[in-house]
Amino acid sequence: MASSSGLTEQLIRDVEAEADWVDRHRVLYSLAAGLRLDPTELTGQPYEPHGTQHGVVRAAAWHLRRHVVQAGPRTRASTWDLEELRAGAEDVRAAQAAGDEHALALRLPALLELADRAGAEGGEGSDARAARTIAYVAAAGLLRRLGYRDLAWSLLHQAGPDAAGDHLAATEEIRLLTSMALPETAADRATQHLATALSVELLSAAALAHASAGRRHQAEALLDQAADRVGGEVEAAEVAVATAGSAMQFGALEKVLELEATAASMPPARRADLLLFGAEAWARGTHTDRAAKSLAAAEDVAPLYIRLDPLARELLHALRSRARDANDTGLLVRMAGNFGMK
Repeated sequence: MASSSGLTEQLIRDVEAEADWVDRHRVLYSLAAGLRLDPTELTGQPYEPHGTQHGVVRAAAWHLRRHVVQAGPRTRASTWDLEELRAGAEDVRAAQAAGDEHALALRLPALLELADRAGAEGGEGSDARAARTIAYVAAAGLLRRLGYRDLAWSLLHQAGPDAAGDHLAATEEIRLLTSMALPETAADRATQHLATALSVELLSAAALAHASAGRRHQAEALLDQAADRVGGEVEAAEVAVATAGSAMQFGALEKVLELEATAASMPPARRADLLLFGAEAWARGTHTDRAAKSLAAAEDVAPLYIRLDPLARELLHALRSRARDANDTGLLVRMAGNFGMK
């Protein structure tokens, strides 16, 4: 197993004995590659619905699947409105920034229908194409996070060409390939995309792909490029999360905790990402109490977004077995109930 995964024998023994846990994408992808499995087969995705909102999100996946097997609008209605299309795309972007999977799931099926109808009725202006790209990329991202990665791949490649949104589709492709335990392929594809489309999002996704493939120098070089292109708080948050994620892959815990301290000023989804990385770093430093508080804070910021993250669930399981303080135990038990974990 060590030979086929590239991991150490001791790490594999410790994970098997629950003396260690998987809180780094690089380790998860290496294990999956060594076993010739998709990472979802190790993490148990897609998870059984727990709670009404999770049920709605799972139901939305069924609607999105129809766009994979049957291209084009599904209704006979032939009218569409550009302002409605723009508003829908803005709603989707806002839900993504908030890490609100429920709102995203509620909005996406109708928006995809509207976008397809616009395309069928000749709505090929730049605004209509951009909105369609946003809808398809967001839908692919949601399916990826749910664990339907093959469906996400098919849906992503129905987005169609759109010069203004090329970096969005390219970024999601890199994230998707990385999540499929193909970080080397993702890194190679990122190099191709960066030759024609350059954005902070794409550079950040490329950096995480390289970090997940164990290429520290390349990851740090891409993060430097991304930092040089930052043009506002949203992009700064994107780079901070990518930097923390890359640092986590290589055990640079102090850097992760330094970045976690900046989370309060970030959009909710990125704040939740940083708090989760911080929780992982605190746990690695044997500060179970701080780890539990950071994980709880991440869940408070973006509940379903964090509950559906496989590494957050793995961390919660690890913390529960290590907590000794009654307050920490109570907090972790309540979170486990929210997550739908026994």
